Amino acid sequence: MGELKLDLELLEKLCNAFGPSGHEHEAQKIVREYGEKLADETLHDGLGSLVFRKGEGGPKIMMAGHVDEIGFIITDITKEGYLRFNQLGGWWDQTLLTQEVLIKPYKGNEKIIGVIGATPPHLLTAEQRAKVVTKDKMFIDVGASSKKEVEGLGIRVGDSAVPLATFRTMKRKWKEKPEDDEDAEEVVRDVTIGVAKAFDDRIGVFIVLEALRRISEQGISIPCTAYFCSTTQEEVGLRGARTSAQMLKPDIGFALDVDISGDSPDAKGLVQKMGKGVSISAGDGSMIPNPRLRRYVMDLAEEKGIKHQIAFLPSGGTDAGSIHLSGMGAPSLFLGIPTRYIHSHHAMLDLEDVENAVQLLVEVLQTLDEKTVKSFTEV
Repeated sequence: MGELKLDLELLEKLCNAFGPSGHEHEAQKIVREYGEKLADETLHDGLGSLVFRKGEGGPKIMMAGHVDEIGFIITDITKEGYLRFNQLGGWWDQTLLTQEVLIKPYKGNEKIIGVIGATPPHLLTAEQRAKVVTKDKMFIDVGASSKKEVEGLGIRVGDSAVPLATFRTMKRKWKEKPEDDEDAEEVVRDVTIGVAKAFDDRIGVFIVLEALRRISEQGISIPCTAYFCSTTQEEVGLRGARTSAQMLKPDIGFALDVDISGDSPDAKGLVQKMGKGVSISAGDGSMIPNPRLRRYVMDLAEEKGIKHQIAFLPSGGTDAGSIHLSGMGAPSLFLGIPTRYIHSHHAMLDLEDVENAVQLLVEVLQTLDEKTVKSFTEV
């Protein structure tokens, strides 16, 4: 594809920002400062979701990336100075031990670094060492020796925390050839891999903002009213998308989110792979996409030469699960970025897939007029 057009400085700010479910204010401040300069109007709902409107008249198109990341909430402080915690969003136990977290204390502006620990293996029986340590057996250690010392740091029960990890990129050159042509010569592809804690789903918010930026800066005309949304509390029940959709009453909905990459060892039943283009989902645990809308987007991607792939998730869901049930129903579609190691400190994706997603979204918005949108639901 050549040089990426993406604003990687914005992506880094978004990924490094603090913003677990229900505590998204810091991340949303970055989103607002960036988006409101490009939008015709800025809206918000009562759960803190942000909406940037572009255009007026025609069908209403809602595009949602959720700004919340998975994190933790402090539930107890022991007399010895350790923090017990619960999860905000879904964590796999095996990703947590000895990882660092960043705590936003109730008092004071300086965030506190902690380490997730558990009983040392030297003190466990052979049978106990063979078992996975579960979250309820873990604690966060901030280097204190008493509850009083912890409280002296400003930490209280109810404070939130996120993984301590920073965005970075890795440049690679891969040799590859078309999968459907064994006689084709190998070509060298320049690849930029991104690694970050919060691609789920700051990458979706980033795609939404990138599409808004390109439409605004290039003066692209669209036959619809486009709503570029940064929603809250997706990881705990698709909540911000529900309230935003109730406010906007969209005719069409898109969720922009990470997708599970099916190219890890022993990953079975997933056809979508990192580096193979934006994934256009055939369904997941939260919704069945409108088949005519999905076919339309796939045909447009083919026509415009935008790298894309078919995808399916047997479980899990996205904001489209809430959007498609809003009002009298809104045909919706999930566009994804195949990502390795989501819900961990270090997720990984190919930034060319992100570029393809932005291009596809911009192209789609230029074609969704009243007649086209009605064709998705005509009986």
